Amino acid sequence: MSESKPTVQCAIEEALSVIGDRWSLLVIRDVLRGVNRFDSLQESLQISRNILTQRLTTLEDAGILVKTPIKPGARRMLYNATPKCLALVPVLVSLIDWSTHWSGREGVRWSRVIDKRTGEPVRVDLVGNDGQPVSLLDLDLKY
Repeated sequence: MSESKPTVQCAIEEALSVIGDRWSLLVIRDVLRGVNRFDSLQESLQISRNILTQRLTTLEDAGILVKTPIKPGARRMLYNATPKCLALVPVLVSLIDWSTHWSGREGVRWSRVIDKRTGEPVRVDLVGNDGQPVSLLDLDLKY
């Protein structure tokens, strides 16, 4: 008797099914930085054309990127962030902070997200629905 693949168990698993491969978050990062043409993405990421095509298709199908012609009737496309993509910015900021803190390479910052108004780095904090900070000790991870 063969067992079918179990359904998604939690929200993290669901997210990883869309953005959890090696390239997706890097594609998203570059699109958010304004790199939005196929050739520019390929050059920036040093990724093969077929893998980039697959990732762009997956991200477009998931509603994270939208593909539009460079100009009316053109065959070349631009890949732009959707609101669903922009909602990933706190995830990227958290990954940057985590990597910077735990990389073991003191003083190395791989990427930075800066508040244009102040020039200062931004960070992501845990807050409750009331807007108050929540300590890691007060978290209960459930699914």
